[in-house]
Amino acid sequence: MYQAIAKFSYPYFDENFTSLIFNIVNQWRENGQMIGREAGVTHFQSVDEAYFQVNLAIPRQDSLMKKYNSDEVNEALLNAEHYGVKLSGVELVGKDYRADVTSNRAETLCLLLYTTHLDSCSPVFNSHDFLPLPLYEITQSNQQLSAKIIKWQEDWQACDQLQMNGSTLEEMALTQISEHNSELTQQGRALCQEIENVTKKPTYYYLYRLGKDAEFEHNRKCPNCGGNWKLDEPIHEIFYFKCDKCRLISNLSWEVL
Repeated sequence: MYQAIAKFSYPYFDENFTSLIFNIVNQWRENGQMIGREAGVTHFQSVDEAYFQVNLAIPRQDSLMKKYNSDEVNEALLNAEHYGVKLSGVELVGKDYRADVTSNRAETLCLLLYTTHLDSCSPVFNSHDFLPLPLYEITQSNQQLSAKIIKWQEDWQACDQLQMNGSTLEEMALTQISEHNSELTQQGRALCQEIENVTKKPTYYYLYRLGKDAEFEHNRKCPNCGGNWKLDEPIHEIFYFKCDKCRLISNLSWEVL
């Protein structure tokens, strides 16, 4: 992930122009061209120039290039230009060494829909190197699909945070991320199917697992079809279970490792 500054020129100073910029930023986020909600807008002025600037986290160095724009992003940019507010340039500040690393591999055998409450990256992972891929790349700039993926991720992370905190709604939150027939899981599996339809790559849904019975955990069956899904060797030292028929992957409970 990288840090960048997007600069916007304007015909005359008006603080209300920031609402046009906020709209562009929101569209970038929903298209996966920027990561997270943090995007501070400030004003810069010197003797020679003046502009609004937005500090952004982006998955790749070229993520804000026009070729990755969705229709919604282009519409927001055109709407701002109608009022004289234009994207005048993007300055790449540098690599963010404390952020998630984005996969640079274009090819992969399959994809994984996976996240945790600690992640700020895309929840679609390359199975080869287990690194996230930009949503605009996965959805081919179909912003409606990428927005649904982000909303699912926010809900999953909220549940994960609740069950990790263990102070309120722990059981309900755990059910949502660990049961194959929960509402959140059904939403995620439907998204996997949509992703697979677009990418033509098998897309697996991560089913979180927590349990204390070691014998049961090591011998459990796929919760959806009842078939054998225990792997001989874990994938990326995390996924001990994989069902190709149901497109499900899962961990061995952390409490029995």
